[in-house]
Amino acid sequence: MQEAERSAELEVSRWDLAIVGDCLDDRGKAASGFLSQPGTLVVSLKYDEENFTFDANGATYNADDIGFFFEQFKGKGIVLEATTLGFVEILLSCRILKDLGFATFSLLYVEPGDYSSPNRSQVLLKRDFSLSEEVPGYKAIPGATVMLRDRVQQKGVFFLGYEARRLDRALEDFQMIQPSNCCVVFGVPAFRPGWEMDAFANNIRVLRDKRISGGIHYCGAENPAAAYDVLSQVYSELGPGEKMFIAPLGTKPNGIGAALFISTHPNVRVLYDHPKRKSGRSSNVSRWHLYEVET
Repeated sequence: MQEAERSAELEVSRWDLAIVGDCLDDRGKAASGFLSQPGTLVVSLKYDEENFTFDANGATYNADDIGFFFEQFKGKGIVLEATTLGFVEILLSCRILKDLGFATFSLLYVEPGDYSSPNRSQVLLKRDFSLSEEVPGYKAIPGATVMLRDRVQQKGVFFLGYEARRLDRALEDFQMIQPSNCCVVFGVPAFRPGWEMDAFANNIRVLRDKRISGGIHYCGAENPAAAYDVLSQVYSELGPGEKMFIAPLGTKPNGIGAALFISTHPNVRVLYDHPKRKSGRSSNVSRWHLYEVET
């Protein structure tokens, strides 16, 4: 893992293919611009959760067939621009690259200088962040859908960010989830000192009201490896016949860690609500991260 204050400080390899998402803010534009280099094919990838399809530069693929797109780049250098891609695009891309036998690939992530908080000046609303236009709800992800049944004990791992409504909705929509068997993960240290308090304060009511008591874990907000380690610990403690699902509602690097863990543990499932990210959700550009993955 590399971390730098500026993109020029990163030690990068030559990439033949860069997968990007929608550029919604300053850091997304900076990251996509950084990858638009001579010799690199830049492809915009977007997942449609209603139809289970991908759009890749205007070409449509069924989710089960997106491997045909990646297969043509076997032996090439690939980078996933995680700042602009959504979690599902990252998850399915990581899984496919592993299944196709790619030895290595990269992920780029750029931290925000600040998040959009239109009510920051109002004391009672200062922790409210404007990050999503809407949250459609928890819908299936091909090959990773969590099956909640009364007779199967399920251990839930919720990575938490600033939007407590997402955790609340999961527990309201899926009454079979047992709060006593759910643990939560906070991004600590946060991207910036003090930001972790916003996540704590925004989620504490739901944690208390829903009586979530399966444990609290911490891992660096910018650290996919630490997120992977937390998941490995929880997984190793599963009881006989117990299943595990992950709800990646926290930072994107923690989501990357979850995606990589799921790619190597196909029996672990995902609970995800497909938020529509808001344009201008953050401003300015902070630290750059480059993660190199060996499959």
